Amino acid sequence: MGVVERATLLCHHCGEETPHELAYAGRLLVVTTCTRCGTRIERDVRRRYLADLRQRMTSKPGRMLRRFRKHPVSFAGSLPRTTVLKPWELLEEVRLVWSAAADARRHDSRPKRDRE
Repeated sequence: MGVVERATLLCHHCGEETPHELAYAGRLLVVTTCTRCGTRIERDVRRRYLADLRQRMTSKPGRMLRRFRKHPVSFAGSLPRTTVLKPWELLEEVRLVWSAAADARRHDSRPKRDRE
């Protein structure tokens, strides 16, 4: 699903500060979920995600080279695991972003009286 962080935030549904899960895809906050009532706020970040992903992919070779120069043994040891897991992590990010975008569009397309 991408990176999930936890924070205490004011829930607009509960009306008080509650623990929330914040789901990130890359560096972008995609979904915020109240752990008390389950209220989710999903954002359509597809355009920004693609720009962020493009930047991350173009900077990856340089970041890998820096890691290799700093810690060659641990870098080499992490390659087999990273090579296998990275495509799955990327796929989970893409699923999160597109799912949140679809949910956000569905929420925005409901008649106003249904949203209140």
